[in-house]
Amino acid sequence: MSRRGYFLEQGWYLDHAAGAPMSPGQDMLLRSHLEVSVPARAHAASMARIGGAMLEGVEDKGELAFDADDIFALDEAFDAARTRAEPAPVAAAPVAPADRPECLPAVLCDFIDREGIKLRWEFLGPGLRKAMLWHGESDERLWLLRARPGVAIPHHGHRGTELTLVLQGSFLDGDQRYERGDVEEADPEVAHDIKIGEGEECICLALTQGKLRFDDPLLRALQVFTGL
Repeated sequence: MSRRGYFLEQGWYLDHAAGAPMSPGQDMLLRSHLEVSVPARAHAASMARIGGAMLEGVEDKGELAFDADDIFALDEAFDAARTRAEPAPVAAAPVAPADRPECLPAVLCDFIDREGIKLRWEFLGPGLRKAMLWHGESDERLWLLRARPGVAIPHHGHRGTELTLVLQGSFLDGDQRYERGDVEEADPEVAHDIKIGEGEECICLALTQGKLRFDDPLLRALQVFTGL
């Protein structure tokens, strides 16, 4: 189901704290999210501390020191600290290339430079452009979306999971509004209409698995050209 973002599912933060392997797309989506969202960084830190306390219990007693209720209680205890978390110091950024929005997180810019990716902003629809960054196994794709204020994205579903991180501006999914640092998570059961918020251009980092699912035959035909 689709849900209000700020946070991904808990497993993402636990895997991050444990150094679990991720695909390049998953790693970049998560690290970008942590860079641009102060609450997400604090949340990840609380998950790491909970995981560390659990490991200490295993080392000391040979068994887990906490049960599920304890973990939720500890997580709630960090809520106040999470809201008070200060942004991490940000070094002065170099002048961005003309094709690169200034809102991109530093970790994503490093990835683009390291992989030698040239951002090519291609037509996706009226008022919509995309730039592909990475294509992995199971048709997993990492890409950037630029959308003009007020643009409506046609009703669509998903053949796999879709994670959308807002880097600039906002969008609405029904009565839910997503702004910088928020993540919307959708699965194959979700079909929705998206409207870009007013004010400024919306730029998002998306990680999708498989192509979008459209009911409109014309939109399905256009997928040959958009690749999504």
